[in-house]
Amino acid sequence: MAAISKLNLTFVDRFGKSAGVGFGCTALSAGNFATVTANLNDIVTAILAVTLLERTKDQRIAGETKYQPDLPTDVNAVIGNRWLVRGVDTNGNACIRQIPGADLSLAGAGGYMDLTAGAGLALKTALDAEWKSNDGEAVVVQSVLYLDK
Repeated sequence: MAAISKLNLTFVDRFGKSAGVGFGCTALSAGNFATVTANLNDIVTAILAVTLLERTKDQRIAGETKYQPDLPTDVNAVIGNRWLVRGVDTNGNACIRQIPGADLSLAGAGGYMDLTAGAGLALKTALDAEWKSNDGEAVVVQSVLYLDK
């Protein structure tokens, strides 16, 4: 099993309920700190573009940043509306994560997010560059599907 680091994000919905999502990533070292940090920043930016929830915590192996935001006001900003991110690692193992607070305006045909343009492409690109499975294998995003409460 390869060494990995982890990115954990926590969000709050309009009712004050919290939920989170975490991704394995490249193990941090002095030699790759700037690159991995930039990749993690891209993942955070991409996730913030596809959720209506407010971030309350950004946790990384190198540190933790907490936020005290106002509660979101959008009627759809609830934990139950989420994105199901499906990926596969280099060994063919399925990897699944859920991003809470899905922005419904990004759901296309059949509830799938378009991964070829806009926020969907940014999310896929950011995750493909850094997401690691529990075994430390690179994960490629296959689809992002809207799930409702």
